[in-house]
Amino acid sequence: MSNVSRQNMIGMILAGGTGTRLWPFSRTMTPKQFLNLGSTHESLLQETIRRLFPLFDTDKIYIVGSVVHEIELHRQIEQLMPDFPLENILLEPRSLNTAPAILWGLTRIPRQDWKKPLVILPADHLIPKSKQFLEYLVKGAELVQKGWIVTFGIQPNRPDTGFGYIKAGKELNPGHQVERFAEKPDLESAEAYVSSGEYSWNAGIFMATPETLVQEYRKHCPEMVEAFFQNGSPRELLQTKEKVEEIFARVKPDSFDYAILERSEKVAVITMDVGWSDLGSWEAIYQKSVKDEKGNVTRGNVILQDSENCLIFSDKRLITGVGLKNLIIIETNDALLACDLSRSQDVKKLVETLKREDRFEYKFHTTIVRPWGNSSVLSEGAGFQIKNITVLPEQRISLQRHFHRTEHWVVVAGTAEVIRGDETFYLTENESTYIPKTMKHRLTNPGKAPLEIIEVQMGSFISEDDIERYEDDFGRA
Repeated sequence: MSNVSRQNMIGMILAGGTGTRLWPFSRTMTPKQFLNLGSTHESLLQETIRRLFPLFDTDKIYIVGSVVHEIELHRQIEQLMPDFPLENILLEPRSLNTAPAILWGLTRIPRQDWKKPLVILPADHLIPKSKQFLEYLVKGAELVQKGWIVTFGIQPNRPDTGFGYIKAGKELNPGHQVERFAEKPDLESAEAYVSSGEYSWNAGIFMATPETLVQEYRKHCPEMVEAFFQNGSPRELLQTKEKVEEIFARVKPDSFDYAILERSEKVAVITMDVGWSDLGSWEAIYQKSVKDEKGNVTRGNVILQDSENCLIFSDKRLITGVGLKNLIIIETNDALLACDLSRSQDVKKLVETLKREDRFEYKFHTTIVRPWGNSSVLSEGAGFQIKNITVLPEQRISLQRHFHRTEHWVVVAGTAEVIRGDETFYLTENESTYIPKTMKHRLTNPGKAPLEIIEVQMGSFISEDDIERYEDDFGRA
């Protein structure tokens, strides 16, 4: 095991998930990998990156995410690793599941690194025993260097129907050859799997050399390889955003499990005990959290009496409860979830309803991160919306106009440079201006401190869709 060092390990983190089962905390624009749901003040993504530091050099870590999360992804990576190479961040133009995402990531790994162990892992899992986890990776590298694809299984402690299962076959030392993969089972099957002692949970963490993976992709997914590679090398087309979009438009969605693992004859499993949880539901959060003497898990402003086995999170308001049992209550600024603790997997169905109805709460929190800063909805009603807007130093919004609403701006802190029609002027604290319908306007923060304003929107149609951009520093015009 001593032959594995920082110099020959590569990591690929998959950060494009949506985390719909953890609504209303997790939303499509701020999914669970960007939230603080673990044991530290950092997000799950940041915890995942930090977990790799003892074995992985920064420039040997690749992160595959979604273009819709670009701002938050860059912000969180910069907080943790200010010098992280931006070329190691890959932004998918559309979600096609894990097989295309991993193959695209492989195109970025230099050919001289193709014989090194590569670990591929989700950005949104909880692994409290980080030291032991790295020790398992070192064990996995032994098999990887012999041409195996290693998948890491989790020793099950209950017959859970929410996970896929892996059956261990021939002993390899370390680990076993995979005999079969099992889909998420019914309860009776799950009980049989656990009692047999031959099955582990599929954690979705894999390890192999890039060379082995590309060989298996060529064998089992030749059309997908043809899209990303040409004459054995990554297509030059992948260097431009437009060409990446073209390639993703013609590649079919597929998961790495179905496309490679279930077809390959070179798959091994190493079962590990590292306190792992995929935090895939509020019940999973409950199971992994510290409980009081009544079995309750609370966060925020919560007071309970004669209540037991509840998970209650308050983001702002006071939540009180009397005689509650086995309930999940999750409160945010704009939404409240209440459900039975045993029904937390069904939150995904609820979110599908929000999606069909095109509800704002499906995608966004009341605070929305923008490339220039952020905006928070303070109040809204028929024909009006009030926002708190923060523009970061030396940043500016796009030159734009609205057809159905007017805007009133009041500066709370900082200095604003305002373009209003043909005028350009400055506002400071407690000064204001008015933007009529259809008038071009732009807000710039020329200072070194954040600019904060209160914006009052009024009109017959108040929506993010009512905007026409003319100039934009972030390519949105």
